[in-house]
Amino acid sequence: MIIDGYETRSHRTFAVVDVETTGLEAARERVIEIGVILLNEALETEREWTTLVNPERPVTASHIHGIHDSDLACAPRFCDISEELVSLLCGRIFVAHNAPFDQGFINREFARTRSYHTIYANNTVCTMDQSRIYCPPGSHALLKLAQRLGIADHQKHRGLSDARMCADLLRYYVECESRSKRFAHSAINRHGHTVMPAQWLRAAPMKFSR
Repeated sequence: MIIDGYETRSHRTFAVVDVETTGLEAARERVIEIGVILLNEALETEREWTTLVNPERPVTASHIHGIHDSDLACAPRFCDISEELVSLLCGRIFVAHNAPFDQGFINREFARTRSYHTIYANNTVCTMDQSRIYCPPGSHALLKLAQRLGIADHQKHRGLSDARMCADLLRYYVECESRSKRFAHSAINRHGHTVMPAQWLRAAPMKFSR
């Protein structure tokens, strides 16, 4: 299949991911919660998975997600759950809102475990970027975007609830694309990169060496 000059990929399944973190800088902060929604080709939920993660350092962003050091004291470390996470992600397209943030944090955690697993940019769909194609002008923040589109309002800034909102956004975009409903043919994202429609049709499933 060809869309906008790009060859698309068939048999697409998705892993919709949200991470909560000790802070906002991937180079020095750590993952403290991961939520994953697995979607089949029809975008139906196959499984939901979530875990807290002990970052082995203090949390400084509790005001964002409400997770505190005491909540994480008995949680597994990332190295304890990394292979289970890999098994969930493998063979699927990675979907997240502001995907470089979640991708960057998970890749940093993989690097710390010396597992050499990597999620690449061509494995990802960013629902924040795609909102610039399929949504009218306004806030691109996850909760505000979901609210103005009338998508169910879940608990704010927790891994699984944010992943659910993100999955709902993906479903909304796919429906818009099926009806040729776009507000722009292309756009520029917050990093100055060009955004094209239907990125989910061009993204490559994640592959991890073992």
